Amino acid sequence: MNQSFNLPSKLVHWISALVIFGLLAIGLSLEDMPKGPEKFALLDLHKSFGLLALLLLIIRIPVRIKNPVEPLASISAKDHKKAKAIQGLIYLCLAIMPLSGIIMSWFGGHPVAFFGLEIPSLLAENHDLHEVFEEVHGITAWVLMALLVAHIGAALYHHFIVKDETLKRMSLKK
Repeated sequence: MNQSFNLPSKLVHWISALVIFGLLAIGLSLEDMPKGPEKFALLDLHKSFGLLALLLLIIRIPVRIKNPVEPLASISAKDHKKAKAIQGLIYLCLAIMPLSGIIMSWFGGHPVAFFGLEIPSLLAENHDLHEVFEEVHGITAWVLMALLVAHIGAALYHHFIVKDETLKRMSLKK
């Protein structure tokens, strides 16, 4: 097993991070925007990048499985299990977010497009189910933000307090 993550794992991780933080920022700003052309344009961008995040997750899983990294000796088995649990929950949220967003849009009678390429709706308009998936999407966003705070906080803790290789293993610098 490797001591450090390989380049594809690192690239998918950091590109995903940029996309996810952008999506969360856009999603939060959409909450208070009045309906209008600006909101709909931002919403279309949000949907496109949400689909990109889903594609990155689909790429990330086999890349990580094919390139396992051994746990650092400085991390206890208990802390390693906690880190894996948080990562697993982050992955789960990264799947739920775009899927619930797509389903919410379709139930709301709204198109979903990937940078202009429309994905045909598989669902009929249904206001009640639209509301359910809107709630799922919103709750999952808050859970994801909490998990990201824990993930980033742990990485920074290990880098600055424990002073181990945790963060360096995901660094793009060699």
